[in-house]
Amino acid sequence: MKMEDLLPRLRKPGRYLGTEYNAVRKDWDQAQVRIVLGFPDLYEIGMSHLGIQILYHLVNRHHGFLAERVFTPDLDLEGLLKEHGLALCSLESRRPIRDFDLFGISLPYELCHTNVLTMLDLAVIPFLASERSEDQPLVIAGGAGVFNPEPVADFFDAIVLGDGEEAIIEILEIVAQAKGSGKTRKEVLSLLAGIEGCYVPSHFLVRYQEDGRIAAISSRIPGVTRVRRRILADLDKSPPPQPPPGPDKKKGPPPGGG
Repeated sequence: MKMEDLLPRLRKPGRYLGTEYNAVRKDWDQAQVRIVLGFPDLYEIGMSHLGIQILYHLVNRHHGFLAERVFTPDLDLEGLLKEHGLALCSLESRRPIRDFDLFGISLPYELCHTNVLTMLDLAVIPFLASERSEDQPLVIAGGAGVFNPEPVADFFDAIVLGDGEEAIIEILEIVAQAKGSGKTRKEVLSLLAGIEGCYVPSHFLVRYQEDGRIAAISSRIPGVTRVRRRILADLDKSPPPQPPPGPDKKKGPPPGGG
């Protein structure tokens, strides 16, 4: 059973085709680092988010990097994936999420936090960062919904605080170097912690009061006391995205329909 076999059984199969005009399809084997950009909500909502469109084109602009997309499936597809033992896959190449080097998730608002767990479950990736193995992708979050990262910190290997246009390329460059030198997951996270705005939750100890409020945060890494928010000071360094993936006016209705 393949994903294509499930499409006729879905209410809106166009959400999962990945055949939009302006979608980027790069050679998997030629890419040095592969990231799948996830949005924890339905396709129609995620594709209206400018942030994921910017990151999608920024990454794919680099010769050695590949970026694909994935969204939280609707309940009909979620049920079918579980019924047939199929893992959540990307739109462009239909590759399982666990085959990528990184799983980057944009969190624009708190209401989509629980959908992160849905996506991890369907991707067959452990919920907790501490339980992931060396051969599983690094799960990284960003967006306005994680300016206070602690409610979801345990689920992510790293969290970008602030603007991600420059940080995402720096992250991919470090992962590319680490793959070439055989570094461990822990060593890669230590390198990512050196990126401005990149918070690695496992490097900090958070203590809570009885009412659930944070009592204190202490670093497990000598010399590291806080993570500064990343700010893109010069917007000219991040040009507007290319025309986003969407329906070709000559070829029919938007992918969300039908």
